[in-house]
Amino acid sequence: MLPFGIKPSILSIMSTFIWPWAILLLFIPILTRYILPAKRLETNAIPIALRVPFFHRLSSFLITNPISTGHKIAILLYLSWIFFVIACMRPIKFDEMLPLPREARNIMLAIDVSGSMAEQDFDLNGQPVTRLTMVKNVANDFIKKRTDDNLGLVIFGSEAYLYTPLSFDKKTLRSLFDEVSIGIAGEQTAIGDAIAKAVEGVSAAPADSRIVILLSDGYSNAGVIKVNEAIELAKKQNVKIYTIGVGSNQQLVQSFFGTFAVNPSLNLDEATLQEIARQTGGRYFRSKTTSELKEVYNAINELEQVNSENISVRPQTELFFIPLLISMILLLSAAILKRRQS
Repeated sequence: MLPFGIKPSILSIMSTFIWPWAILLLFIPILTRYILPAKRLETNAIPIALRVPFFHRLSSFLITNPISTGHKIAILLYLSWIFFVIACMRPIKFDEMLPLPREARNIMLAIDVSGSMAEQDFDLNGQPVTRLTMVKNVANDFIKKRTDDNLGLVIFGSEAYLYTPLSFDKKTLRSLFDEVSIGIAGEQTAIGDAIAKAVEGVSAAPADSRIVILLSDGYSNAGVIKVNEAIELAKKQNVKIYTIGVGSNQQLVQSFFGTFAVNPSLNLDEATLQEIARQTGGRYFRSKTTSELKEVYNAINELEQVNSENISVRPQTELFFIPLLISMILLLSAAILKRRQS
């Protein structure tokens, strides 16, 4: 087995190096030596070396035909050059073939992180949690299932921000989403701005695969773009919007006067969320419990399934740094020998 995964055949060698023609650089030192020979010392120059009359006696104690330090340096330098040229040829290693879908949905998640998302009317493993905590938990599973899709994230409160652009990097998206905190974008709710920012995020994608999933627990009371203006923008850009209204209808509150029920979702503007979905060709979902929120994302998975033919790609790993490192070590060794010689 040759180094760097090189196989014996010429075709394999050519395909294992990205720039195989760089091998011609190997002959530069040889050509330089013959085209530009070293300057010879004058014959009548005073010899620098000392003459030792009894040198023939000392030679008996030495190894026969030892390699001089100068020759060692020359060998190290040329070996360094050889490995440097190999690095210039850019050796690569091919990994296993991987399927790659020809089509993918481009989905922008627009998540409400306003102050009201701190309401603890959801439960996780029997423990009360905030709305945002539950959304993170359920959305994380949704992101995992969209293995072939381009996903991005918009967070909004009083203002809307593109938190992560469209990307196939689900691991980074989930990690960044997990760091989002309540109120990071303000305490109010700018639904119109959120739609506009999400539409902008998917506008560069193919027109038949632009999707926004907007989740909110309130009504639009902030921002510079009105909801109806944002809807028109989405329609012009052929963006389909699925809306989700979160929050339970009843929550038990304990007080000095006893326990009584309240509706923590009084501020949820279902009519607006329904209109957004209807006009853009999406669908509105209502989530009052943890199980319902999970069902919502499962339903969206079913609605947006993509059946497409797959093509295969073969990832490759760059290995140029290995010969480059060896070249640097050899060059350093030659420099150390040269310093000891002087």
